[in-house]
Amino acid sequence: MKDTQPIIIAGSNPQPPVKKKQASGWKVFLYILLGLAVLLAFLYLVWTGPALQKPISEPLSLPTMAVGPVEGEEVAAVQPPSNLEKQPVFVEPTLEAGKEPVCGDETAWNVLLVGIDYSDPQYTYGLADVIRVLRVDFVEMKVNMVALPRDLLVEAPEGRFTEQNPMKINQAYLFGTPGWGGYLGEGIGANSLAEVIRYNFGVTPQHYGVVNFDTVINFIDAIGGVEVNLPQGVTDPNPSLGSFPAGPQTLSGERALALMRIRTNYSDSFRVGNQTLVMKAILNKLMQPASLVKVPTLLNQFSGEFLTDLSIDQIASIGVCFLRNFELDNLHAAQIPNELLTVEYAFIPSLDSTAYTYRWDQRTVDWIHQNLLTE
Repeated sequence: MKDTQPIIIAGSNPQPPVKKKQASGWKVFLYILLGLAVLLAFLYLVWTGPALQKPISEPLSLPTMAVGPVEGEEVAAVQPPSNLEKQPVFVEPTLEAGKEPVCGDETAWNVLLVGIDYSDPQYTYGLADVIRVLRVDFVEMKVNMVALPRDLLVEAPEGRFTEQNPMKINQAYLFGTPGWGGYLGEGIGANSLAEVIRYNFGVTPQHYGVVNFDTVINFIDAIGGVEVNLPQGVTDPNPSLGSFPAGPQTLSGERALALMRIRTNYSDSFRVGNQTLVMKAILNKLMQPASLVKVPTLLNQFSGEFLTDLSIDQIASIGVCFLRNFELDNLHAAQIPNELLTVEYAFIPSLDSTAYTYRWDQRTVDWIHQNLLTE
């Protein structure tokens, strides 16, 4: 008898050997999916999650600024710009009891938006061709936007730049870029410009966004162009900028950028107005349901093409919430009136020559504060 043969006892009914059940195919598939889900969750927690919450670019890092006499401390008070009697201070309004922000946890943001005249994807250099200071109110869901002309004559706080005063405000961005390296503080061009804006006008930006020409073109094309309604025809002698008829029209990214740059035969105020027109058109396009669903895709596509201290997670959550609850009529855009600016050809040490500039005074500061807080 072989050891492997079964033993049969007389009178018993032999039972067939029991076979093990095999797991069905769909259960195996579910187990695989469960394993993948656990793996993806783990990867999100240890890598993807923190990456989405990390600022896309350098955070703003403005030094503490002591205004007026400082008692009990060996800190010298900051001297105001030479055209002002005292250091300007922007006073944030007090929130009414019982009111809460619709989006996010903060009641309002002061945001610096910059468009530079340089197309390097690394943002190595660039002058600030477009400068906007926004106050985004998350309680009343409104935005007040003030345009700062690029030719404003400004000064930097003592000991913060390698360049001498005065300077044009568009240079305040250039001096902080990695390629120039003329800013002694932390951060990049947005940080140096934010510090100059705070020093001259008292407004402290808490967040920023910077784009170059290429990003503007590509983004507008990605959302299918923008619709603008020009109150009058616009023509530039430069063939690369061309002409635009009066009335409603859809612009590609390249044509929209051309419209924002035209100022020959027009005033700088006219150019700023066209920039605002295009910016409103972009916002209006993003508020449409068909564009809102594309926001995650757009963020993924353009996250490496602009600079901001915000994270992808912040832009996706707070930005989408804001677009869904915002009405375009609640966007108040203003530019400094001509009567508050004085044209002057001033000597700019960094240029070693005189240049076209705008001088301003305390009335301009008051106007900026009023328009950022207007109801």
